[in-house]
Amino acid sequence: MTTIEPPPPKRKKGLTKKLVISMLLVGALPLMVGLFLAFYQGTQEIQEVNGSSFEALATETARKLDLVVAEEIFRTSLLATDVDIIEQLESKRDALAELSPHNLQQMLDREQTAWDAKDPVTLKEILEGPIAAILQRHIGGTFIDPGHPVPVITRSATRGFFITDRGGRVVAGLDANMPYLHGETNWWKGAFHNGVGQPYLGPLEFDDQRGTYVFTLALPIMDSLRYEAIGVLHRIYDAKEFFAPSIEIIRFGETGHVMLIDSHGVVLSCPILPTGTTISDNRLIPLVTPMYAGWTPAPSDGHGGTQSSIIGFAPLTNASRITQTSTGVGWHMFVWQSSNELFGPIEHFFKWTAAFGLLGVGLLVTLGYLAAHRITAPIRRLQEAARQIGRGEYHEPITLSTGDEIEELADEVNRMNQQLASQFAGLESQVQLKTEEVKYLEESTTKILDSVPDPVLMISTDEKIEYLNKAFKEALSLNNGEFIGTPVFHVFPLDSATQSRLKQEMQAIQNSSLFSSPGRETSMQSSSLQDPLVPANWETSGTNRQELRVNQRTYRYRWFGVPARPGKSPSAGLVLRDTTEESLLQDRVIQGEKLASLGVLSAGIGHELNNPLVGVIGLGEALQDETDPAQIKEYAQSIVQHGKRMASIVRDFTGQAGKQFSEEQSPVNINELLEQSLETVKSLFPSSQVEVHTHLGTLPPIRGKAFELCQAFTNILTNAYQAMKQGGSLDISTTTSGHDLEIRIKDTGLGIAPNHLPKVFDPFFTTKAQGEGSGLGLTVAYRTINKLGGDIRIDSAPKQGTTLLITLPVSQKTLT
Repeated sequence: MTTIEPPPPKRKKGLTKKLVISMLLVGALPLMVGLFLAFYQGTQEIQEVNGSSFEALATETARKLDLVVAEEIFRTSLLATDVDIIEQLESKRDALAELSPHNLQQMLDREQTAWDAKDPVTLKEILEGPIAAILQRHIGGTFIDPGHPVPVITRSATRGFFITDRGGRVVAGLDANMPYLHGETNWWKGAFHNGVGQPYLGPLEFDDQRGTYVFTLALPIMDSLRYEAIGVLHRIYDAKEFFAPSIEIIRFGETGHVMLIDSHGVVLSCPILPTGTTISDNRLIPLVTPMYAGWTPAPSDGHGGTQSSIIGFAPLTNASRITQTSTGVGWHMFVWQSSNELFGPIEHFFKWTAAFGLLGVGLLVTLGYLAAHRITAPIRRLQEAARQIGRGEYHEPITLSTGDEIEELADEVNRMNQQLASQFAGLESQVQLKTEEVKYLEESTTKILDSVPDPVLMISTDEKIEYLNKAFKEALSLNNGEFIGTPVFHVFPLDSATQSRLKQEMQAIQNSSLFSSPGRETSMQSSSLQDPLVPANWETSGTNRQELRVNQRTYRYRWFGVPARPGKSPSAGLVLRDTTEESLLQDRVIQGEKLASLGVLSAGIGHELNNPLVGVIGLGEALQDETDPAQIKEYAQSIVQHGKRMASIVRDFTGQAGKQFSEEQSPVNINELLEQSLETVKSLFPSSQVEVHTHLGTLPPIRGKAFELCQAFTNILTNAYQAMKQGGSLDISTTTSGHDLEIRIKDTGLGIAPNHLPKVFDPFFTTKAQGEGSGLGLTVAYRTINKLGGDIRIDSAPKQGTTLLITLPVSQKTLT
């Protein structure tokens, strides 16, 4: 017995790799987790420490700047309480009060014109008057206690300084770079406050005349009784120059600084950003402008950078109280440092730690590889010995001195080799014996199938011949050539429709064999497991009979499933049985039955015609002796009725009406034809107790012959009425289903026996008494529906009524 030695398997190093990976997971994974936790914890702690420091710095800076603003308001308010200024403004108030509104407006217009024209008298009165002198002394630092002069920073930051009276007129100032009337300005209205008076701190605005960003301080000047405001002291400051000495000196690190912004994010003073700009990230504004101190991690730095940062913030409490009352905007301190500088130490620490971690991983890989090599070397020896045992070449025992489980495994392999050698000593002779037995069974099966008189064919899933017996070759005249592996329909002369049907049946058989499971049997599988050679399994009737025409012979056929061999798909078997003579004999029997039925029908027709004919003769004889015209007319009508009845009997017998020969196809309404037929049948059974229920849906018209369809419906409804002589229920419904019309006629009559169902459409077949029917009603109806491409299906059982389902195609081509 020759054996084919398989190629040696590719050597794998999976165990070494797994051991190295395991050591890495045990050593490197905790290291990586520790580095991550250290970095995360360090970052959190730095954020907490720096955030708290930034918050403290912002709070302290905001407090100091709040004191600067409060001190400036205090110094400026000293002017608002000067007795000389109050006396001058009270006199101007009294003078304005004596003028009528018209005269007051004229005076204001004249003074505005003089101011715009730079009238020397007007300018001298305002810029060199007694109140102006007081302003000059204040700016010069001689107004108050020499020990507390006005700070130089305040004097240099002042860009405008003037006083207005109760009417909003400028009464004193340091220069002429200002409008004359201010009664409608926001700062004047805010400080005057309808005569009550209150401090006013204005928003940051760009002054076009002075070319810089400024903010205003306006204080009311109350009368000597402190009862009402008689004027407003207005001062304009350069925002950058006023706040910079208190803000720009606070720096830490390379980038850390503080800045002053309002609640809209507009910069009032910053060492980096220009005054008047808005911080670049609008998301920061609600984070850093609450009315309490704190710190927050921010998505950006507000200076154009996109890296996350930490920002401390605090409001200028006293100043914001005034600004929010004046303009609704607060002032806030903003402390910031760049992310690179802020997180630099932890990143530096992380880089060094990561470098040492990588070095540790490298050492772990090296040590792991050396340890894995010492473990895998004896395992490879065991692997090579196992290959030799599989090839039957290993004779020397394995010797390993590892002192562990691997040495025990080597001993077990040696014992296994000895047991295999003893157990498989006679295996080769047993395999040869079994092979000869299989060949004998194959040859025996082939001889048995060749001796079967019925043609037998086995087909694979790709429709190729796997086996055909001698009878099949003889049936198809296949004498020469090898046909195994040939497509089955190349040697099977069948039309395309029959081939398509056989393919579907064959796929069903193969699928039932493929998807069946032990202990469960489908209906198709059950059918496929029947013995196809048992004669009882060939007994079928009606439309279930499976037949083929091959070489002028008629064959009945049956499919059976063939279990699949290991690794292959299941096959389908086909058995043919020659029934040519049997079919011819059956056709002769059927023809004889029809001739016998025709004789019975002829006797029935003679009886049916005889009754009206006797009536016609009797009425004719009575008509000869009758002289009353009315009676004569009645006799004539009765003769006509008898004649129509005889014509109807003859028409049913021939299966067609005279109108049928000339009528052409046209669009017809099925619902209307059903209603006409129902009325006709009702008139034939005037005393019937049948209850009729109609459910006629909306149907599209179809092309057909109205008379033929009406006659078909009349025949079907007549049968239904005749089946319900004692009364019952008749349901008629129409609907559409896809591309078909469906007409359902259901009665509660006697029903049809199962053995009569296959014959109901045969001509002359009837179960009624003689004279009640010709056996042609359903035949004519079936032929009419079939010519239109439709079909009639009957569901009936004795004493359970009958249901007819008529289907007609909507868009059909009428068959001629």
